[in-house]
Amino acid sequence: MKARRLTLAVMVLGALTVVANAQSKQWLHVRVDTPKKGGETINVNIPLALAETVLPLIKEKEISGGKIRFDEKDITTQDLRKIWQTVKEQGNAEYVTVQTADTHLRVAMEGQYLIVRTDEASKSQVQVTLPTRVVDALLSGPDDTLDLLAAIRALQESGTKELVSIKDDETNVKVWIDDVNVSK
Repeated sequence: MKARRLTLAVMVLGALTVVANAQSKQWLHVRVDTPKKGGETINVNIPLALAETVLPLIKEKEISGGKIRFDEKDITTQDLRKIWQTVKEQGNAEYVTVQTADTHLRVAMEGQYLIVRTDEASKSQVQVTLPTRVVDALLSGPDDTLDLLAAIRALQESGTKELVSIKDDETNVKVWIDDVNVSK
């Protein structure tokens, strides 16, 4: 009986090690370049496993246990969940398109992604690509919270590479995930 328990314990520990190693291979990168401000570059590289470990330890008024308290009075998390559910049920669709002489904006669902794109002529470009499973996870918390920890876990499984890209006259920002521990 003891041998069987020991074997089971070793198997569980082995499985946990495999999971931990798989998670540690995903890195969240944030790169900020300011070429017109002296060429400053900031790189932040965080293993998603570390973010998953640290988030529950944060104990602040708005952030606790890996969740953000959502205190907006004009819209509630319940409202956000209802809106998101309706958007997902529609499938592939273009929700907002604005085209003027100097601005293009598009918000759409494409496959399993929420896409936001803006392009202002000679000013700035913003591209956000969020997997629907990440939005689902973020909105999965209790009534008045957004679940960051669940979103991080979903992000690890998403396979999405580039999440955010912002370019303007003064700054370039890129947020992406890969399995390399340095920014490229």
